[in-house]
Amino acid sequence: MFAFKYVIQLGMDGLETMDKAAWTKEMLRAFYDLYIKAIDIGMRPNTHFDKAGWKYLLPSFKEQIDYAFTKAQLKSKWDGYKKD
Repeated sequence: MFAFKYVIQLGMDGLETMDKAAWTKEMLRAFYDLYIKAIDIGMRPNTHFDKAGWKYLLPSFKEQIDYAFTKAQLKSKWDGYKKD
């Protein structure tokens, strides 16, 4: 269900290898639906999600797709979406 590719990035300690997720249509749909719901509930008071928003998003997303992404991974996806 999940495909990962290795990404090399320059970090503070030199080169680091990270896994990058290949998002399926179902994952993207769940991701966007949850984010819209969190915004509608008021968990994004300004331009960023508050602590309660992240506490809602992380387990909700894991429950829907049966895989746990980190906050940094979800935030990166959200930031990338906003640029599109």
